[in-house]
Formats: sequence, C-alpha cells, structure tokens
Amino acid sequence: MKKVKLLVVLLLCCMLVMGCAESRILERIGLVTLLGYDMEEEDKVTTTAVIRQINPEFESKVEVQSETDKTSKGTRIKTDMKTAKKLATGQLRVVLFGEELAKNGLGQTIHTLMMNNEVSTSVYLAVVKGTSKSLLKYQYKDVSDVGQHIYNLIDHNVKQQQTISSTTHEVVRDHYSEVRNYAMPILAKKGEFIQIDGVAFFSNEKMVGELPADDFFYIMMMQDNFKDGTLDLSLDGDSIDASKFKDNQLEIAVDSIKTTRGMKVVNPEKNEFNLTVKMMCRILEIENTISTSDAKMLDKIEKAMNEKIKEEMTRVLEYSQEVNSDIFGFGEHYKSQVRNVDLTTKKWSELYRDMKVNIKVDVEIIRNGVFE
Repeated sequence: MKKVKLLVVLLLCCMLVMGCAESRILERIGLVTLLGYDMEEEDKVTTTAVIRQINPEFESKVEVQSETDKTSKGTRIKTDMKTAKKLATGQLRVVLFGEELAKNGLGQTIHTLMMNNEVSTSVYLAVVKGTSKSLLKYQYKDVSDVGQHIYNLIDHNVKQQQTISSTTHEVVRDHYSEVRNYAMPILAKKGEFIQIDGVAFFSNEKMVGELPADDFFYIMMMQDNFKDGTLDLSLDGDSIDASKFKDNQLEIAVDSIKTTRGMKVVNPEKNEFNLTVKMMCRILEIENTISTSDAKMLDKIEKAMNEKIKEEMTRVLEYSQEVNSDIFGFGEHYKSQVRNVDLTTKKWSELYRDMKVNIKVDVEIIRNGVFE
C-alpha cells in the first residue's frame, strides 16, 4: 500500500513539474501562426510573420512583423532580433505567397518549408492578390487576430467544399509529381474583409493562370469525388419549355449530396479520355412558377443542368490546357492505364495541350426542398 501511495506522489510531482516547465516555455516564446512571403527587387524576399505572444497570466496579444533579406532564414534572424522572445513555428497554420512571387516561382520557398521539421504537413498554402504584407499589415476593424481569421476562413470553406484544399502535404505531393500540377486558393482584400477570390493554376513551380471563385465547383468535380458544395446555375429557358423568364434564363441553386468522377483513357494513340461525372443533388432555390413535383419538368431541368455543367467544365478544362496546368490528374491516369509508357514531365506537357476529353454529366435530383 505504501508503495502505491509513493508511486502516486511521484506521478503527481512529475505532472506538476511538467506543468511548470510548459508555462515557463510559453512565457519565453512567440508563436508564429502565419507567414507571408513577397518578392522584392535584387532577388530579395520579404517575410511577414503573424506572432502570438503569451504573458505569464496566459493572456495573449498578436503582432505582425516584416523583414526583407536575400533568404527567408535571413528574415527570420532579423525578426528574432526585434522580438524579446524566441520564435517558434510549431503552431504555424497558413503560409501566403504574394502574387509576384507566385508568378516568379515557389520552388525554393516550398523546399524551405519542407526542410523545417516544425512545419506541419496540414498547413494551408494560398496566393494573395498583390502582396501578403499589405494584406496582413492592414488594421481590420473586426479582426483582432488576422492569422487565426485567415486560417478559419480557409479551413471553413475547405470543409464546406466551397474551395480547394492546398495543404503542404498536397502541394508537395503534386510538386514532385512528373505528371501533375497543383493549384491554390487566391485571397484578396475587399474593403474591410478578406475573401477567397479565385484559384491559382501552377506549372513548373510558377503561377501560370487563375480563374474566379465561381469555378471552384467545376474544378472540384473534375479533381475527385466529393460531397456537399453549392452551385448556382443559369439554365436556358427554352430548354425547360416553361413560362418566360427574365432574359430567358432560369436561375437555380442546388447543393450536391454526392458527386462521383470517373476518368478513363479510351485511345492512348490519340490521347483521348472519357470523363464522367454523376451528381446527386437537391434543389435549394428555383422560380416559384416551376412545379418541382412534376416528373417531366424535373427531367427537363436535369437535362438542362447536364448541358450547362458540361459546358462550364469544358471551359475550365480548356483553360487549364491553355496554361498547361494539369491540376486534375489526367497524367496520373494516363500513366497508370497505359502500359509501357515512359511519361516524363516534358512529354506529358506536350500531350496535355492537345488532349481530347469526352465529358459526360449525369445529374439526378433526389430531393426538392424540405417540404417533399
């Protein structure tokens, strides 16, 4: 019994000691929650860090520091010299890249992030319209911690499947793939708000193009299977054969309950694919003169949606071919489905521009609001 009591006392002492040690560490470090990188003249880089400082009473304050040097490590040293606490990146959640730096190439920056064993593979990466410094340094009226705010903005929309996910793990995986490119969300400051403004396409480490946020749904449909996600469509009124609509367009909003994608090489010699997308969805909003309980009407709406989504997906795909950025994984499927193919980055880059894709969309409306 005495041995048991002694063991309990020792365990309690260890817990107390560990607790005290942890509190002393927090008092002496600054937690870097977000990093922004921008390109400067003479091959220099500006690093902007959002740092959370914690005092002995566990109250915290947030400060934003910027420094310029030839390397990101050099900016880290300069920032350290301006702070009374050691900087730690173990709580890093987001890394932002200025637009000019992204267009010039992110290879070195991504390599530096990989070499830092404190950086988690779940850190979100994104591009900023303009510079990350101007986005982070601005004093927003309703944002007390810009680092946490941006993390919540990206994380929320990724989980709601309103934007693509571009974590360090996902970007590094595609970065080192010979036949696949990566994409990132684009953030922009709009007045007093920060919003997700579009998607950046990359090829050979450089940002080569962008599409607006409205195209996220079509991009994700072609990238992989997914659930959730909301889509607004303007359907041709004549194809519905219903009452006249404004500008002969029927506005409809749906949410995807389940979307599955199939990708198959049907002619290796001609580099031809079949891309099939099946979507089960629910109508959220539609013209009140349309009877969604009418089976024939629903069939017409489904066919009109098939054509509209196919048209939009074709436009997005053709743009990706124009900028030569395979963010959808066609190269990976070609490599896995075609035998004895020696597919290099250069060869797939040449093939991708002239690739032919037969897109087929199959929409099924399975529920029409809460009253059915």
